[in-house]
This record gives sequence, C-alpha cells and structure tokens, in this order.
Amino acid sequence: MLYIDFDGVILDTISFVFEDWRKNRDKYKSLGLTKIEYLKNVDWEYVLNNSNVINDSIYYLKQMDPKESFILTKIHSLENEGAEKVKWSRARDIKQPIILVPYNLDKTNIVNAKGNVLVDDSLNNLDDWDKCGGQSVFFDIDNDNYDSWHLPNIKKYEKVMSLSKFIK
Repeated sequence: MLYIDFDGVILDTISFVFEDWRKNRDKYKSLGLTKIEYLKNVDWEYVLNNSNVINDSIYYLKQMDPKESFILTKIHSLENEGAEKVKWSRARDIKQPIILVPYNLDKTNIVNAKGNVLVDDSLNNLDDWDKCGGQSVFFDIDNDNYDSWHLPNIKKYEKVMSLSKFIK
C-alpha cells in the first residue's frame, strides 16, 4: 500500500500555518497558548482554501487507485483540522481514504508500516516508518535534502518532488 502525507506533500499548509505563529509567538504565549493549542484553533478551512497545491498533487492523486493509496495525516483536532481536511479533499474529488492520526501518536501506531510505502516531507515520520519495516520516500519539494523542519536527509532516503512517480 501507498500512504501519502497531506501537509507539505499535497498542500503547502506548513509555511502558511506557522508564519502567523512565528510572527506572533509572544502574543500567543501571553494568551497562554502552546503551539498545540494554537494549531487546534487555527481556522483550517481558511488555511486549506488559501494554501498552494504542491506540484499538481491533486491531479496525481486522482490518477491513483484509491484501493491502493491512502492519505495519512497528523491532526491536532478532529472537529477542526480533521474535518476540514476531509471536506477539502472530497470537494476536490479526491477518492483516497483519509486516515487521521492524532498529533501525539506516530503514523505507525495507526497503520502497519511493514511492506508499505510512506511519502512524507518529515524525516522524523520516515525514520519511524523505516524502523517499523516500511519503505520511506522523502518528499523534498525544494530538492535541497532538508525536510520541512530543516532536518537533513542524512539517511539518504529516496527523494521525490512530485507524486507523479507513483502513477501506474
């Protein structure tokens, strides 16, 4: 099976969401909000509808067999982020099952990595996937060998910049 991360692979939500956090960190901290609380309260409908689609990912998802490919995404709230990601995907006629992973769990706590492929922009997620017997594919949008959290791809995972590689 093929598992595809959402944020940073399908849609560029990361820079959009964290831009406000970085600019206003002191404001949020003075309100007593942690990063997790901030993420739970983000207007995800707005974020999703205003973030850029990455390298024609919607087109390529539609070319894939939804029986063999899944969207596997970490979320910070079911009612807000999770619901909005599902609505956004279905409004674009994306047919893949969407598996929502609570932020405090690893993706391997939810699905079996062994023998399966994960395409992700986070090397921490890929390290765990690899450790659990899965095939890790690094989505490197900038082709700079650094993930979305500025960690280097020191394990030299296979790199892709587009989901086109996974079209049969």
